[in-house]
Amino acid sequence: MATRFIGGESGHRSFFGGIKSKTQLVGLALCVVGGFFGMMFTGWPGLVAGVLAAVVVYLATASTHRGSYWERRKRRVRWKERQKAGTDRFIPYSAAAWEEASALADMATSRDEKARIMAAVRSRPDGADGMGWLDARTGKPGIAWHAPIGEEPYLSVAFEVSGQLRGAESQRKQDQAQAGFGSMLAGFAPASKLISGVQGLTRVLPPDLALNEAWVQDHLSADAHPKAVGSYQEVLERTGRGTFVQRHLVVGRWPLTPDFYATAARYGAGREGWRRLMDAEISSLARALRAAKLGTVRPLTARAVVAMMLHQQNPSRPPLMVSGVKADQMGLPSQDQWNSTWVKGTNPITGEEVVWGHRTAMITAENMETGERTPYWLLSLLHNAGSGARTLSFQLETVPAEQARQLASKDVVRDMAAVIAKQKKGQLVDPATDVNLKSARARGADLMPGTGQHGVNWVGFITISAQTQAGLTEAARRLEETAGQSAGIQKLEWLDTYQSAAAGTTWPIYRGARPAVPTLGAKMMNQLAGRGEKEEKVA
Repeated sequence: MATRFIGGESGHRSFFGGIKSKTQLVGLALCVVGGFFGMMFTGWPGLVAGVLAAVVVYLATASTHRGSYWERRKRRVRWKERQKAGTDRFIPYSAAAWEEASALADMATSRDEKARIMAAVRSRPDGADGMGWLDARTGKPGIAWHAPIGEEPYLSVAFEVSGQLRGAESQRKQDQAQAGFGSMLAGFAPASKLISGVQGLTRVLPPDLALNEAWVQDHLSADAHPKAVGSYQEVLERTGRGTFVQRHLVVGRWPLTPDFYATAARYGAGREGWRRLMDAEISSLARALRAAKLGTVRPLTARAVVAMMLHQQNPSRPPLMVSGVKADQMGLPSQDQWNSTWVKGTNPITGEEVVWGHRTAMITAENMETGERTPYWLLSLLHNAGSGARTLSFQLETVPAEQARQLASKDVVRDMAAVIAKQKKGQLVDPATDVNLKSARARGADLMPGTGQHGVNWVGFITISAQTQAGLTEAARRLEETAGQSAGIQKLEWLDTYQSAAAGTTWPIYRGARPAVPTLGAKMMNQLAGRGEKEEKVA
């Protein structure tokens, strides 16, 4: 089975060696510059002040298992600002909700309190900020249009897939599936491609035994012995204990770049040209997903995407149940706490009100143990991380091989320099540096010309759900234990103080990934490439 090195490449090696946070590097650099000029103008006092400032910066930004002091302080400030602004609550906008909030605001005793009350009523939940629809027609693939604050606008389309492997499969079938998925990602790397990446999403749920129980009720004899009834109920409980069902989704992302606008103009004027272009792109991605052995591929309508989002907020609601769903009503009432968000909903089967809590963590290369892994290294987070509902999402953006090869080469050079420097001093080589060097060399070998491989910019997210605070706390503890012992994840970065927005990273809308920054050479070549030749419009 093919293995690949993961970890050790985050941020790439710093000039000073090792992998440092950008905040720490910038702070130390400013202290060095400040100390230099301070010594020029004030002598030794300026130098001492620079050294003390560097010590303070280092201690404030030093990474621990609970993050740095600087990060913890930023979280506290953010939480206070959210509470002050009233954005820790969400009430879906409607005429009735707005009138009710206005009535409460009129009774408020201060301007700040009035602003807090009105800020809770919003048209979109935090996890889907700036989201609308380019195409929300019934029976057509839903094309979501995103314009999040501080990010480039993009379009997304979600597909339901049955998955590569079902049941016991041969090693040959597994190898073909892995190669097919890698080839699909590599096909997105050329600059001529409009799609920038895909989001793979797996929704894990406990099995729903309601149909089994309903069958028993319909076929139960009136004079059945109580022990027989209890015995069957015990069978159902044992069958459902420790088991789960999965749903797999894949989401494509198309950034609205000048190339997109120029290509869409050849298909037609305005938004109609966009839709025609996206029809061709959706068909192309569907073919690529089938070629990658992902089984049955079905693009979701806008209502189906929203239905999945509502299900993830309220797991009591069946997935993809579009009955009563409107494409522009994406969120349920919620209240944030420091480390969770709590959503109020209704069980559509029983009609009773339910409350679900959610907590989301981020998985990055920076927090991974560097080493070889098989394509199934994440299975432990799906199988052994507790029995509650959870969603695992990975956003993958292909980086052209030339750019990825250059970054891997820099890692090799700096790691080798660190090894040579220690050997000259007669010191033992740091095991972390040795492993990072091995990882960088392996990535460089994977990216050699002729292999057809490309680099990837990735980030993972996992959301856990429970109906009580105790259940959510236990699920988080179990997940951290499994991540560290079975998946090689040194630390899960819990996105606390903005958990409502963080939940959107595991919705089928491709949120949370920071686009890869192209090198200076790649930027120059993109400028020289222009926007393509003029062509006749596609009929």
